[in-house]
Amino acid sequence: MEKLGAGIIGCGYVAEEYVKAFQKDKRSEVRALVSRNPANAERYRDRYDLKCTIETDASKMLQQDNVDIVVVCTPHNVHTEYVVAAAEAHKHIIIEKPVALTPEDVYKQCEAVRKNKVKTIVSFVLHWNPLLMTIDRLIAQGVFGDIFMVEVDYLHRIWMTPEEKWYASREQSGTAILTAGCHAIDALRWFARSEVEQVCAYQVKTENPIEYPGTISVNVKFKDGKIGRSTTTFDAQMPYRFNIGIYGTEGTLRNDELFAPKLFPGQNNFLKIPCILPDSADVTHHPFEGEVSHLLDCIIDDIRPFPDLDDAAHTQAVCFAADLSAQSGKPVIVSNLVDKS
Repeated sequence: MEKLGAGIIGCGYVAEEYVKAFQKDKRSEVRALVSRNPANAERYRDRYDLKCTIETDASKMLQQDNVDIVVVCTPHNVHTEYVVAAAEAHKHIIIEKPVALTPEDVYKQCEAVRKNKVKTIVSFVLHWNPLLMTIDRLIAQGVFGDIFMVEVDYLHRIWMTPEEKWYASREQSGTAILTAGCHAIDALRWFARSEVEQVCAYQVKTENPIEYPGTISVNVKFKDGKIGRSTTTFDAQMPYRFNIGIYGTEGTLRNDELFAPKLFPGQNNFLKIPCILPDSADVTHHPFEGEVSHLLDCIIDDIRPFPDLDDAAHTQAVCFAADLSAQSGKPVIVSNLVDKS
């Protein structure tokens, strides 16, 4: 089978994980790197012995017939121009989270992708973490019975290094929930198996180098009656944690601890699930190989990837609603961007 070619726009530290993931899967190879600073692209070309072009202008890469997939891993505020251009060039697209910083930009991306019928995947990469995959399977098997409440938190003290200053910028990074808390909102929706109807959120600003409030607490009501909660904080003095809680009539999960008498008759205490946990913010710990291989499967077999842009638009809508609720002090009804087409 002829290999699928990838072009990567933006050659920061996340790009290296995509380079490694495409190299690992024998069905693909990196054929183009795009960076405003050619030296950033050259370091990955040389480090991984890539036979690829290097461009400072993404439009030149998009003209390459041997590029089938485009990875957009630029700062968040410029995702839209590259996603739209890639869709119009009829390339499949990997979009780093968050998709965009405004509802208008998410809508532009959705329109371009639908019009050009390309496949997308949004890099909520924890979908391929073993613990989250296990939780998904337990839910599908009905182990928890009737799930009535879900909790997911993103807790990570971010102190900016000189190489990562853009994360502190409201213009480039947006808000705490858009920058990173969207991972938790994505998992909240995934495990609830329902869309969010209403959001009520509160935020706080502490002394830190970030231009936006670093902590937001979000309560949600799902359309099927479940409730949910998610906290994002960059402020707490603590190691990184991605907390997960699933509460059901037949069982409960708290991170890697499971209480499910339906599955284990006579169980009288939590048992620990032995697997790799989502316990590091280091991108080298994240399962990009699973994400890339899933997209390749979907392209080759012509099936819908998950989570794609349409699904991620719902996550984005919840994030936007949470920020609006925190700013206004009022509950916000979530409008689904994907329904505007």
